[in-house]
Formats: sequence, structure tokens, C-alpha cells
Amino acid sequence: MSDKPYYEQEYHAPESDIPDPSVGEIFKGLFLYPFTWAARSTRKAFWVAFVIQFLLTIVIGVISVAVFIPNGVLSVSRNDMSWVLTHIGFGVWLIELILFILLIWIKLGLLGYAVRRLHDANYSGWWLWLIIIPFGWIIVVIFLLLPTVEEPVRWGSYLFVD
Repeated sequence: MSDKPYYEQEYHAPESDIPDPSVGEIFKGLFLYPFTWAARSTRKAFWVAFVIQFLLTIVIGVISVAVFIPNGVLSVSRNDMSWVLTHIGFGVWLIELILFILLIWIKLGLLGYAVRRLHDANYSGWWLWLIIIPFGWIIVVIFLLLPTVEEPVRWGSYLFVD
């Protein structure tokens, strides 16, 4: 023990086994591990992944609209949609298909993060089904905001832990 009073002693942060993932690891988890359900993700990892997917969704939407602008699609009325189907080239449809698949993959990655985040708070991933009922998403957001349970849970360990 030190002879100094507690308020003059040097601060030592409590030790924790919770990993602190880098943005690169979070990005990797979003794209490479969307179906890894039996694991855990920290609050930081989930919310950074949420922001990344939100920004990527906006970028994909802007690119999707920008692809159609040179073809005059945005000026077509609802009654003339057959014109769109006949005057849009294969390249535009291919770009749109690739962007759609990328968007779905990003959303699946966030779903994987949400399930792992619920596991980190010691809840089952099945709680995500609450988002389909009115105001059930509020309960899910509260669960996603809960702190990490620092004891062993039944769903494995964190991704990227050495």
C-alpha cells in the first residue's frame, strides 16, 4: 500500500477482457462475417458498423440515381414506364444489379452485428424479431445500448480476438 491518500495516488484503469476493435476490423466484420452468429460484438463495433452502413447506403443511393440521370429516366412519367424498360442499356441494369447486391450484403452484415451485439448483452438474437411489431424497435434499440456483460455468455467470444 502507498503512504499517500487515495486522491493523490496514480490512477490505474480497471482491467477488462473486452476488446477494442479498430475501424478496419469493424469494416472487415461488416463485409466478411455477416453470417457469424455465434459470437459477440462490442457496443463500439456495432454502432461504428451502423454508421458505416448508413453512409454506404447513402453513397449507393446517390450512385444509383446518378447512373439513371444521363438516360433521362427521372423525367419519365408513371404512364410511360415501358419507355424505361426499352431504352435503358444492359450496362445500366448491370450496375444497378451490382449496387443492389452490395446494398443487401451490407444490410446482412449489419444484421450479423446486431445479433452479435445482443449476444454481448446476454440476449438471444431472436429478440430482433421485435422490430416487426409497432414500437418493438424501441426495445431492440434499448437492448443494443446495454453495456457488455463481462462474464461468459453462451454464444462464444468476440471476433478478431487473438
